[in-house]
Amino acid sequence: MINKDNWRLTKKYYEYRLSVDQITIGSLKKEQTHLRYLLEWAQEKPFREVMKIRPSFPEYMLTARMDGEEGQLSAVYIKKTLATARLFFTWLSDNEYSYKRIKQAWIKTVKVKRLSDIPKNAEAVSLEEICKIAASPANSIQERRARAAAVFLYLSGIRIGAFVSLPIQAVDIANKKIIQSPSLGVRTKNSKHAVTFLLDIPELLKVVKDWDNEVRSALPPNGYWFAPLSNVTGKIEKNIVSIGEHRETIARRNIKEWLERVGLPYHSPHKFRHGHIHYGLANSKDVADYKAVSLNVMHSSMKITDQFYSVHNDDEVKKRIDSLSLPPQPASTEEEMIKLLRDFVLWRQKNK
Repeated sequence: MINKDNWRLTKKYYEYRLSVDQITIGSLKKEQTHLRYLLEWAQEKPFREVMKIRPSFPEYMLTARMDGEEGQLSAVYIKKTLATARLFFTWLSDNEYSYKRIKQAWIKTVKVKRLSDIPKNAEAVSLEEICKIAASPANSIQERRARAAAVFLYLSGIRIGAFVSLPIQAVDIANKKIIQSPSLGVRTKNSKHAVTFLLDIPELLKVVKDWDNEVRSALPPNGYWFAPLSNVTGKIEKNIVSIGEHRETIARRNIKEWLERVGLPYHSPHKFRHGHIHYGLANSKDVADYKAVSLNVMHSSMKITDQFYSVHNDDEVKKRIDSLSLPPQPASTEEEMIKLLRDFVLWRQKNK
């Protein structure tokens, strides 16, 4: 049974994170899930006794699971959960008098050393898959919305939270430009502002352009590009000027149901973002292109793009290794080669 005082403390912590640290609702939801593991671990024991609880929280996380699945949670997820726990215990020690005994020396031990994932290929929507999606029939407004959403996610690499909150005025299909700005109500990660661009793939752009024309004819500039639909008529709702917290769930379900109807496999919205990044990296000719891909998906550094998204699947690795044995292609001019090498060296120095 979960200790009620512990539960109340986590509620107080969430309020602090929102009002003082001003984190986003999306980030808060992730921390709530992380701390749910902490509550389950402590059970009826109060948090003031955390230093005595066995197994320790890091040891507990190696076998913990709340989703009904088997096997260990991913290394990345465990590390993020432990990082949230350290933040919570630091707040507890600093702000709750009876918890002063929780010292930083102990808080620093809430970690797992040398924890790594089993190697795996990163799932991403391929160009072939997205072209099949774009060419699939969509006979109703809801189906056209789902198709356009899937294609837009791939072309833009936008996160789902930002996508469902995009107003029409933030979308410029003609110039392939998207304004991801919190001032327009766009729910970006960490409230960042950026102008991002769509990939220039004509057969995919046609799908989003057709939907763009349809939604603009029905809604004003401050209406949502992922237009709300009436539960009664199935048509676009013209009077909705705000969206709720479950808008992302609606988009996911909409895409999943339509893909199943047309006989195509479902991918989560983030896998379309992965597809956008993989396409961009695979077609990058130099470091400048690589950096442009990183900036376009609003990564804070190229290191993030390289670390988490430059993973090739087995077929890609084989193709690139095989190409190493091919006769060398005619070299570019000496000046171009020197510039490319200089750019690469500078990038490596900045991202060590």
